[in-house]
Amino acid sequence: MVERLPPEVEAKYTKYLKIRETLETVVRERSVVEASLAEVESVLKALEALPDDVEIYKAMGFVMVKSDKESIKKELENRKEDLEIKLKVLREQEKALRSELERLEGEIRRLLGGAGAGGGARGGA
Repeated sequence: MVERLPPEVEAKYTKYLKIRETLETVVRERSVVEASLAEVESVLKALEALPDDVEIYKAMGFVMVKSDKESIKKELENRKEDLEIKLKVLREQEKALRSELERLEGEIRRLLGGAGAGGGARGGA
């Protein structure tokens, strides 16, 4: 005979799985943003080492367009700022999601512990 979980536990576990999936997405997105930010910072550093009158080209789709150092630098600094803001938001989301997962896990353990034989909590995780 298969024992079913109480509906409350099933609902919390379903919510737990959805939040865990969202967390995995946020972590992947944070990783991409961190890589992009590192690339922008690297290009800015390389740009600083170049003379002011150097010819610089940037890719626009399938075309390379000539630009000046200052315009490229300003564009990259704006991109860096945007990425830093996005990274901060993603880190906050990640922290909140991890906290919610811990809370739900505790509730599920409590509900299962209360429904199990003896009803007591046991050591281990």
